[in-house]
Amino acid sequence: MFLELSFCFLAAAMAIFAAGLAASKQRLRTVIKPLGAALAVMLVLTAIFDNLMIYAGLFGYGSGTLSGVHIGLAPIEDFFYAACAVFLLPGLWWLLGAGRKDAS
Repeated sequence: MFLELSFCFLAAAMAIFAAGLAASKQRLRTVIKPLGAALAVMLVLTAIFDNLMIYAGLFGYGSGTLSGVHIGLAPIEDFFYAACAVFLLPGLWWLLGAGRKDAS
């Protein structure tokens, strides 16, 4: 259940990213390396801190709604939140005009 929902949110975040990229008139090849670096950092941090928090007993998950795929103790669904943020935030930044050079 959560895996399918996660894919929907990731698709929406990527659509907003694509729209923002088009609105900013930037090329994908100019942002692909920083985007990849941000994605890698976010996924590594998610793996570290989610596993630590789950291990410490700060929260847990019911097994009925998860896919069953884990990285350590963290379910794979947790990693979609980080990926969504990496695509959604720059897309919104560009769409709202903050990333434009001519914006005052």
